[in-house]
Amino acid sequence: MPHPIIEISELAQVIVDHCLIFGNKQSLVSLACTCRALEEQALSTLWSVQSSLATLIKSTLPPGIFPPSKPLPQPTNAEWDRFRRYASWMRRLILDWDSGITEEVFHLVSLGSTEGVVFHGLRELRWIANPYTLPFHRLLLSPRLTTLSLTYSTFGQPPKGGLSIIQPMVMGLDTSSLRDLRLHWWIPEASTGEMESVASSAVLRCGPALKNLSLSSPLSDAAVQHIMQLPNLDKWYTTIGPPKTLDLPTPHILPRIDHLSLASEASLEWLTFFTTTARCISSGQNPHTPPDRGPIQRLHGLTACLAVPIDALFMSPIMLFRELTFLRLASACSIAEPRCGFSLTDGNVAEIVIALPRLKVASWGLTCFANSCQTTVASLVSFSTCCRDLERLEIHFNTTNLRNELESVSGDPRLDGLLSLRTHDSFYLSMTNAPYTTGKDDVVPVLKGFRRIFPSLTEITGNSTSWKELNRRLWEV
Repeated sequence: MPHPIIEISELAQVIVDHCLIFGNKQSLVSLACTCRALEEQALSTLWSVQSSLATLIKSTLPPGIFPPSKPLPQPTNAEWDRFRRYASWMRRLILDWDSGITEEVFHLVSLGSTEGVVFHGLRELRWIANPYTLPFHRLLLSPRLTTLSLTYSTFGQPPKGGLSIIQPMVMGLDTSSLRDLRLHWWIPEASTGEMESVASSAVLRCGPALKNLSLSSPLSDAAVQHIMQLPNLDKWYTTIGPPKTLDLPTPHILPRIDHLSLASEASLEWLTFFTTTARCISSGQNPHTPPDRGPIQRLHGLTACLAVPIDALFMSPIMLFRELTFLRLASACSIAEPRCGFSLTDGNVAEIVIALPRLKVASWGLTCFANSCQTTVASLVSFSTCCRDLERLEIHFNTTNLRNELESVSGDPRLDGLLSLRTHDSFYLSMTNAPYTTGKDDVVPVLKGFRRIFPSLTEITGNSTSWKELNRRLWEV
């Protein structure tokens, strides 16, 4: 007879979770083998998260299926029962295109499904599919899915042939109950327009549960307006601009949006759209009522992965998002460019941080080799003194006279008592490719200068030997 405590499922799960947290997966196997009363919960926890189907196939079906041999052996009824039992425990599945699961293996697995779906309890599916395995998508699309991430490429396939596989799959998706939907396909640019109606249909079926949407496809105006009305959407990755016409009352535009990720040139139009909308709301509101300025007021995170220069014009609309705590920008710099694509000055940076004082993470593109940008150490002082919650910083600044400039700004009275005003006791500074060579006598003065500006500095990262040496000796000062 099992101990009475084990008969309480919640307490039994605590025991199982303890084995996983403080032991390892082998501990769960041992538990399942030694205690029949805990076998079900131990195995279901062990199998709940899988990064491949290979483990499932090896553990339940006869040898020769994985890796596949020819001809594939036919499983017995008992092996199929074991396969379906183990599959029923899986809640999170990550499938990579190179996982070794071939078209033939998927076809065999489909024979073991009783209702067209193998993984009935699956909640999360992340799948990098290929044209050979994607036709078997119904095996994986559990009716209980809340997270679906699908990446698909037609690489090496005729463009029409590749599209003929992904289109019916997306058209048949039940997206109504999903909380997280990510659909990305890599197809020839000439074919992207053919996916507009397909992607739009999937979006229009999304319901109020959706919280995270990431989609690299053109969309119809109706689909975009549907996205803008989703009541719980708080993260959105988009490659397209706003709708050409808007039939939506302004207070209902993305009512819960928290993080917006913009990619491709067209998506930049959202910044202008939001700022224009916010001004219209302000002008039309009762002067005695604080206006709800939409995403301008609610957005806390903004990512812009765009190969455009970061200059004052680009930053102008972003400065209106005063509640931003996370800002990640990708500068247009590259090894092939003769000059730096970061065009801000120290004065520009000072204005920006005054406008965005709540920043916790500011990543403004990988610093480049050119070392021709106009920003200097003074921009670091602006960040440190204005953004008291700052935890991570990556920004272009000229390192030509780094030691002298650090020693010069160390006397700035704004830095006095800075440690007592900080809300976080750690700070991370990224230098990436910024060129700098430390002399033997430079290390301590440079580190003292950085410490003066960032009293909570705990890590400096950079690709050169000098930055690594500075980071190694950071705790000496």
